Amino acid sequence: QPLARAGVRLPRHTTKLRHAAAHLAVVILALLGCAPSFPDASSAVASSSLLRQQEETIENLFDTSTPSVVYISTFTQRYNALDLNAMVEVPQGTGSGFAWDAVGHIVTNYHVIRNAQEAKVTVTGPQGLRTVYEAKLVGANPDKDVAVLELKPPADGKPVRTVPIQIGSSANLRVGQSVLAIGNPFGLDHTLTVGVVSGLGREMNSPSGRPISNVIQTDAAINPGNSGGVLLDVDGKLVGMNTAIYSPTGTSAGIGFAIPVDALSAQVDSIIRTGRATRAILGISVLDGLQTRALGIPQGVLVLKVPPASEAAKAGLKGSERSPDGSVIIGDLIVECDGKRVKSEADLYKSLDTHEPGETVKVKVLRGLDSPSSADLDAASLSATGDPTADELASKATTLSVKLTSTDVGYL
Repeated sequence: QPLARAGVRLPRHTTKLRHAAAHLAVVILALLGCAPSFPDASSAVASSSLLRQQEETIENLFDTSTPSVVYISTFTQRYNALDLNAMVEVPQGTGSGFAWDAVGHIVTNYHVIRNAQEAKVTVTGPQGLRTVYEAKLVGANPDKDVAVLELKPPADGKPVRTVPIQIGSSANLRVGQSVLAIGNPFGLDHTLTVGVVSGLGREMNSPSGRPISNVIQTDAAINPGNSGGVLLDVDGKLVGMNTAIYSPTGTSAGIGFAIPVDALSAQVDSIIRTGRATRAILGISVLDGLQTRALGIPQGVLVLKVPPASEAAKAGLKGSERSPDGSVIIGDLIVECDGKRVKSEADLYKSLDTHEPGETVKVKVLRGLDSPSSADLDAASLSATGDPTADELASKATTLSVKLTSTDVGYL
């Protein structure tokens, strides 16, 4: 250093030696314990053990649930092209389902068996033995995309025995919670995928066009053939029935939907008990939304007919009618039900789906408006705002208390 400060140039090899010495000092300090610490072997073993425990939990859940998940094949019958007097059985599609009880009741989606004339169900026993049963339709609810099949006893007369899935609850599900999906995508039986609850309270359309509310969204891979399969929590209990996917290609894009088990249970129990499911209704007929809009009414549900002596008639609901000159006298326009705004039939259905037959709901209607505008309808559903125009329009709305009746849906 003194020579360097004095302006004496050091040889190149001297500079290299100095750098090498500096590197050697760093190595010595590291050996003396000054180097960064790394996980020891015991930590790695602990992590591996934890991972293995998680894997074993999933493996055990799959092994336990597999006997409850079934493979459904549907068929239709067509005339033989070579003999028009003979019918041939033609495969229509495949899907999934699961055993609801120990005596052969199988739950699946309605769209899995829709238009089918025959269904066969493959059940895998605890030891891996597969048995194919013919099945009959007990009943279905297209509005909720739910169907129940019953396995027919085999030719040897032995009673049908199935392993029921463990029923859980969807009431306390949280976004981020781990879930497992088991089904038969693309005909590949008993396929397991794992994911999380991605969202809650979603909505999708049923095969009948009515909305299904409070649907579970998951990123567990769901593909064609998974419909009717199970969505399980980490305890192996049923929290939903896999039903649909959102995908531009028709295959999994990480957005799948399942009907929550709490909504499913009431439907299935009713179908098994009576062959049909019931739902609460106002007991009126309404005009189709497109026809309502053609009358110049932009929102709301127009009452078309109210049966005499019905609960709706007793409550004061009025239907539409024709005057002697042939013009249409617009009846009540439903703009609110149970405190929820009604812009379309779907809104009305969603509100009614939260009630049981025999309950009473408050229905807000507009009457005496030949062609109400959107502003009229908005004002009619508002409470007093201090705006004279809005208050005037809101005063035209009539609130009625209607006792709900019931109707049967499904097919025996």
